[in-house]
Amino acid sequence: MSAKVIIIGNLGRDPETRINANNTFIANFSIAVNNQRKTATGEQVKKTDWYNITATGRQAQTLAKYVRKGDPLYIEGKQTFNPWTDREGNSRVSADILVQDFRFLGTGGSRDDGQTAKDTANGENGAIPADIREALAEDLDFSGDNFPSVM
Repeated sequence: MSAKVIIIGNLGRDPETRINANNTFIANFSIAVNNQRKTATGEQVKKTDWYNITATGRQAQTLAKYVRKGDPLYIEGKQTFNPWTDREGNSRVSADILVQDFRFLGTGGSRDDGQTAKDTANGENGAIPADIREALAEDLDFSGDNFPSVM
Protein backbone atom coordinates (compact mmCIF):
# COMPACT_ATOMS: atom_id res chain seq x y z
CA MET A 1 0.00 0.00 0.00
CA SER A 2 1.20 3.53 -0.64
CA ALA A 3 0.00 7.02 0.09
CA LYS A 4 0.40 10.22 -1.91
CA VAL A 5 2.37 12.84 -0.02
CA ILE A 6 3.65 16.35 -0.56
CA ILE A 7 6.86 17.45 1.11
CA ILE A 8 8.95 20.59 0.98
CA GLY A 9 12.51 20.30 2.20
CA ASN A 10 16.18 20.54 1.38
CA LEU A 11 18.31 17.91 -0.35
CA GLY A 12 20.48 16.07 2.16
CA ARG A 13 22.87 14.86 -0.53
CA ASP A 14 23.50 15.20 -4.25
CA PRO A 15 21.43 12.85 -6.42
CA GLU A 16 23.03 9.46 -7.09
CA THR A 17 22.17 8.11 -10.54
CA ARG A 18 22.06 4.75 -12.27
CA ILE A 19 20.33 2.96 -15.12
CA ASN A 20 18.35 -0.16 -14.15
CA ALA A 21 17.95 -3.45 -16.05
CA ASN A 22 14.97 -1.96 -17.97
CA ASN A 23 17.20 0.89 -19.20
CA THR A 24 15.37 3.43 -17.00
CA PHE A 25 17.36 6.37 -15.63
CA ILE A 26 17.02 6.54 -11.82
CA ALA A 27 18.08 9.25 -9.35
CA ASN A 28 18.13 8.73 -5.58
CA PHE A 29 18.66 11.38 -2.90
CA SER A 30 17.43 12.34 0.54
CA ILE A 31 15.35 15.31 1.66
CA ALA A 32 15.30 16.83 5.12
CA VAL A 33 12.09 18.44 6.37
CA ASN A 34 12.43 20.62 9.46
CA ASN A 35 9.47 20.72 11.83
CA GLN A 36 8.68 22.40 15.13
CA ARG A 37 6.51 20.63 17.64
CA LYS A 38 5.25 21.44 21.10
CA THR A 39 5.85 19.00 23.91
CA ALA A 40 3.22 18.24 26.56
CA THR A 41 4.81 21.00 28.67
CA GLY A 42 4.46 23.55 25.84
CA GLU A 43 8.18 23.63 24.99
CA GLN A 44 9.03 24.10 21.27
CA VAL A 45 11.15 21.25 19.95
CA LYS A 46 12.79 21.23 16.52
CA LYS A 47 12.89 17.92 14.67
CA THR A 48 14.19 16.95 11.25
CA ASP A 49 12.41 14.20 9.32
CA TRP A 50 14.37 12.46 6.54
CA TYR A 51 12.90 10.95 3.38
CA ASN A 52 14.58 8.77 0.75
CA ILE A 53 13.55 9.98 -2.71
CA THR A 54 13.56 8.03 -5.98
CA ALA A 55 12.85 9.64 -9.35
CA THR A 56 12.78 7.86 -12.71
CA GLY A 57 13.01 8.72 -16.39
CA ARG A 58 13.09 12.36 -17.52
CA GLN A 59 12.27 13.56 -14.01
CA ALA A 60 15.36 11.76 -12.70
CA GLN A 61 17.52 13.25 -15.46
CA THR A 62 16.29 16.78 -14.75
CA LEU A 63 16.73 16.47 -10.99
CA ALA A 64 20.21 14.94 -11.36
CA LYS A 65 21.22 17.81 -13.63
CA TYR A 66 19.81 20.75 -11.68
CA VAL A 67 19.69 20.04 -7.94
CA ARG A 68 22.44 19.64 -5.36
CA LYS A 69 22.79 19.13 -1.64
CA GLY A 70 21.03 21.95 0.25
CA ASP A 71 18.69 22.96 -2.58
CA PRO A 72 15.04 23.44 -1.56
CA LEU A 73 12.58 21.23 -3.44
CA TYR A 74 8.83 20.53 -3.55
CA ILE A 75 8.03 16.84 -4.07
CA GLU A 76 4.75 15.00 -4.68
CA GLY A 77 4.86 11.25 -4.72
CA LYS A 78 3.87 7.82 -3.49
CA GLN A 79 5.09 7.07 0.02
CA THR A 80 6.08 3.67 1.33
CA PHE A 81 7.77 2.54 4.53
CA ASN A 82 10.55 -0.03 4.25
CA PRO A 83 12.04 -1.96 7.18
CA TRP A 84 15.81 -2.38 7.48
CA THR A 85 18.40 -3.33 10.11
CA ASP A 86 21.19 -0.96 11.17
CA ARG A 87 24.81 -1.97 11.92
CA GLU A 88 23.97 -2.62 15.57
CA GLY A 89 21.16 -5.02 14.60
CA ASN A 90 18.34 -2.61 15.49
CA SER A 91 15.18 -2.68 13.39
CA ARG A 92 14.51 0.60 11.59
CA VAL A 93 11.96 1.87 9.08
CA SER A 94 12.70 4.32 6.26
CA ALA A 95 10.17 6.67 4.66
CA ASP A 96 10.62 6.33 0.90
CA ILE A 97 8.96 8.45 -1.77
CA LEU A 98 8.66 7.68 -5.48
CA VAL A 99 8.44 11.05 -7.27
CA GLN A 100 5.31 11.84 -9.28
CA ASP A 101 5.88 15.59 -9.55
CA PHE A 102 8.39 18.18 -8.33
CA ARG A 103 9.06 21.92 -8.37
CA PHE A 104 12.29 23.85 -7.94
CA LEU A 105 12.06 26.31 -5.03
CA GLY A 106 14.23 29.37 -4.44
CA THR A 107 17.84 29.54 -5.44
CA GLY A 108 19.08 26.69 -3.25
CA GLY A 109 22.68 25.76 -2.78
CA SER A 110 25.55 26.86 -4.96
CA ARG A 111 26.81 24.60 -7.73
CA ASP A 112 30.49 23.88 -8.47
CA ASP A 113 30.49 26.55 -11.18
CA GLY A 114 29.05 29.17 -8.81
CA GLN A 115 25.56 29.00 -10.30
CA THR A 116 22.50 27.93 -8.37
CA ALA A 117 20.02 25.35 -9.62
CA LYS A 118 17.58 28.18 -10.46
CA ASP A 119 20.28 30.15 -12.33
CA THR A 120 21.23 27.07 -14.33
CA ALA A 121 17.64 26.12 -15.14
CA ASN A 122 16.86 29.66 -16.31
CA GLY A 123 20.07 30.13 -18.29
CA GLU A 124 22.33 33.17 -18.07
CA ASN A 125 19.73 35.71 -19.21
CA GLY A 126 16.63 34.04 -17.77
CA ALA A 127 15.87 32.01 -20.92
CA ILE A 128 15.09 28.36 -20.34
CA PRO A 129 17.61 26.09 -22.14
CA ALA A 130 16.31 24.07 -25.11
CA ASP A 131 16.57 20.67 -23.39
CA ILE A 132 14.47 21.87 -20.45
CA ARG A 133 11.94 23.56 -22.78
CA GLU A 134 11.54 20.22 -24.58
CA ALA A 135 11.05 18.33 -21.32
CA LEU A 136 8.50 20.87 -20.09
CA ALA A 137 6.62 20.81 -23.39
CA GLU A 138 6.12 17.04 -23.28
CA ASP A 139 2.84 15.89 -21.80
CA LEU A 140 4.22 13.14 -19.57
CA ASP A 141 1.79 11.09 -17.50
CA PHE A 142 3.38 9.84 -14.28
CA SER A 143 0.15 8.68 -12.66
CA GLY A 144 -1.61 5.36 -12.24
CA ASP A 145 -0.56 2.51 -14.53
CA ASN A 146 1.60 4.85 -16.62
CA PHE A 147 4.00 5.42 -13.73
CA PRO A 148 7.42 3.98 -14.62
CA SER A 149 8.63 1.02 -12.60
CA VAL A 150 11.88 1.18 -10.63
CA MET A 151 12.17 -2.56 -10.15
